[in-house]
Amino acid sequence: MTQVHFYDPKYERWRWRTFGITWLIYAGYYFTRQSSTFSVAKVALTDDPRILLSREQLGWIDSGALTAYMAGQFLFGPLGDRFGPRRILLAGMALSVSAAVAAGFSTTFTAFLAFAIVQGVAQSTGWSNVNKVMSSWFSLRERGRVIGWWCTHYTMGAVAALSFAGWMMSYFGHTETGPDGVRVVPYWPAVFWGPAAVLGLVLVVAWRFLRNSPDAEGLPPIETYHGEPRSAINEEDAAAPEASGSWRLIAEVLATPSIWLLAFAYFSIKFARYTFMCWGPQFVKESVGASAAESAFTAAAMPIGGVVGVIVTGYVSDKLFQSRRAPVAILSLLATAGVMFLGLSPIHSSWFMWMFFFLVGAFLFGPDSLISSTASMDFGTKRGAGTATGFINGVGSIGGVLGGYLPGIITTENDWSPIFNLMLLSLICSAATLLPLWRKRPPTAGR
Repeated sequence: MTQVHFYDPKYERWRWRTFGITWLIYAGYYFTRQSSTFSVAKVALTDDPRILLSREQLGWIDSGALTAYMAGQFLFGPLGDRFGPRRILLAGMALSVSAAVAAGFSTTFTAFLAFAIVQGVAQSTGWSNVNKVMSSWFSLRERGRVIGWWCTHYTMGAVAALSFAGWMMSYFGHTETGPDGVRVVPYWPAVFWGPAAVLGLVLVVAWRFLRNSPDAEGLPPIETYHGEPRSAINEEDAAAPEASGSWRLIAEVLATPSIWLLAFAYFSIKFARYTFMCWGPQFVKESVGASAAESAFTAAAMPIGGVVGVIVTGYVSDKLFQSRRAPVAILSLLATAGVMFLGLSPIHSSWFMWMFFFLVGAFLFGPDSLISSTASMDFGTKRGAGTATGFINGVGSIGGVLGGYLPGIITTENDWSPIFNLMLLSLICSAATLLPLWRKRPPTAGR
């Protein structure tokens, strides 16, 4: 258990306020994310006679957003280290709200693609910078369990966003009578406009309460407060640390071998996760014949399972493996690959489909959070956390781009097995990539 050097009520209030605000910010980002809005809108666009988009064009729109998101990670992570995460997060949320509102007015492939790219840029400001903030308020020995709970933002955020989008689309839809009786025709623009309003409210809260680090409130560094040795990027850095935000520090982070291994492993994880996020509702609709809203609610089972996964893996990595993240990630990835075998056979039961999505989330989201957040903070340290998380998530997002695009060209309404074969193989490769880190812990100045 972490040894607290002294107790300061003000410090604790700010720590848990920061936990809550950054949790809310990143959950809010999910409301306007392409995978939470356009993935739900896809299943209703065919009801709008103004819109004629092919299956391949749908894939191009997703991959456009994800490519922009990938590129932005490499930019906004270092900029967060250099200039502070607060201003980048506020600007990113404002841009995201604007792009979502504009997407709701789109009717052509060009418009959908353009605003998807803008949304991707906006979304790329989020992950590295909320991690940068958290790394300044929570120390190495508590991060596994604290970040495990904290990372429920992108699992619960995805659940809420998908469910909210599906509900908005149905609530503002209209009924019509056809050969099969009366049915609800969903109003797809509400998928973009309702979530934009939610993130706009989060933006106001963040503007009022978010702080970059303890020193902004005149408080000591977290390591001093907890009586822990300072985290270091490498053994040399422990002896002569570079100042936070310096370009040399950023270069040191990018030269760390452990950061590269984490990034390569994260590629396959994001490929699998974004395949489900971008195409999950479509897979459900084509497999079990569910409605637009039912497809969104079923796909939400994956992040529900993810809530369990991120919390359990965080505790296990702290308590059982003494802050070593790789062993838990490897075992979880192999379990996820095993679940993928189920997707190679047709699934026609709605209940079985829900359980399938739940298990994928339970096993996949744990290593996702450990690699992209906890381990990124550990090896990048609080001084280089923005760069580390941005780089790892940027490389991983290349896999996310493929997850958004490939299903559109290698699957059919009756055959999704090609994409499940690819995910299975890639997850095994990801686990193998992490093997050199099995016993690895980040160096500290106290060693």
